[in-house]
Amino acid sequence: MPPVQRRQLLQRTLALGLLAHPGLARLARAAAPPAEVAGVRIPRTQLTLRALAFARSNCPEFLFNHCMRTYLFGALHLQHEQRAYRAEDAFIGAALHDLGLMPAFETSAGSFETDGADAAERWVRENRASAAAGDRVWHAVQMHDGPWALTQRQGAEAMLVALGAVTDVYGPDPRHLESREVEEVVAAFPRLQFKQRFTALLVAHCERKPASQRATWLEGLCRAHGAHPAPDNAVEQHILAAAFAE
Repeated sequence: MPPVQRRQLLQRTLALGLLAHPGLARLARAAAPPAEVAGVRIPRTQLTLRALAFARSNCPEFLFNHCMRTYLFGALHLQHEQRAYRAEDAFIGAALHDLGLMPAFETSAGSFETDGADAAERWVRENRASAAAGDRVWHAVQMHDGPWALTQRQGAEAMLVALGAVTDVYGPDPRHLESREVEEVVAAFPRLQFKQRFTALLVAHCERKPASQRATWLEGLCRAHGAHPAPDNAVEQHILAAAFAE
């Protein structure tokens, strides 16, 4: 049998096997992201597929979906501005930008942004990407909730992750994203009670490391949930006020 026919036969056999086992079919769909969402192509290089698998295996599902929405929302922002970006680096930065909230990647005293940036850059280097790519990913993760003027200076990849993350956490600005786009992104990667579960994740981080977020986005939340709490829950209020129905 010619090679092409063998390959076609193998594909048909695999498809029939998945139809006969719905559980396997669900796993197959979950393993691979859609090729495109809301007009944004999801990069499918060897490195991005590895990053996706790494994020999926190290993040709870609600956080993994947040990372995917971060990429899509950020890409939509930059597309509307007609700004070019390195899709592979931006996707890896978005996929790994919250690793620092996971105990497996935290250090004893570092902020979650720095711990996550170090873990993401280490992953990039271990997967034989260039030092320049590792540096771009590091800055995209480190600056994703930092001062916007500094994030802009780091380039389009850092801007994409920051814009995507703030959109998903605080809600979309209708002046910049169409409701159809937002609906398609959320349909592809559901929120899964993100507001409550993400807030709980941040609070748990602050309780473990109350002094780690000084002069960062989370400083107030960590003061409110430290050993000697001081009332400052602006972060929590902003998350709960995001314009998403859940």
